[in-house]
Amino acid sequence: MAKKLEFPVRGTTSHDRAVTLDEIELGYLTQLAGWGKFKEKANGALRAQDLALPDYGLSVRRGPTTVWRIAPDRALVRSDSALGFESVTDLAVLDLSDSRVCLTLEGPGANGLLSRVASLDFSDAAFDVGTFAQTAVHHVSVLIDRSGPDQFTVLVPTTFATSLTSFLADHLTAETATKSGNG
Repeated sequence: MAKKLEFPVRGTTSHDRAVTLDEIELGYLTQLAGWGKFKEKANGALRAQDLALPDYGLSVRRGPTTVWRIAPDRALVRSDSALGFESVTDLAVLDLSDSRVCLTLEGPGANGLLSRVASLDFSDAAFDVGTFAQTAVHHVSVLIDRSGPDQFTVLVPTTFATSLTSFLADHLTAETATKSGNG
């Protein structure tokens, strides 16, 4: 059974690179979906919030708000406050705020840890800031966004949050642990 963790969890990877795992407040997570002319309609709704629809695989940020284009006809918007998309009539708007937990991985070992648990290359050259991917970690679908040079945001389904955070923490050596031979 997965253990409930006390956040933040600090540790190092097997290459002695520091990582901090934390669970942060998700805020609001809204999915915009459409069919014909999705790009035009979504851009119109997002422009009303001073945002824009990014290309697939990229994120757009304005302050605490992030937009991810997760499919040709879908986007996710994470924000600190409700953005009023309910009044948009040309798009399907779905509140996913209760369906995801937001984790952050920070530190010089964050990309190495993610490369170990997901089958992607998270190196600086392959996964630049502003890039995201929908992939799996321990058989759980996640969205991983590189939000800074040594910082990643990971959206995890709520029902798997405890087991997945435990899985990630198990790949770290606790800061307080003494390594064998170091006395």
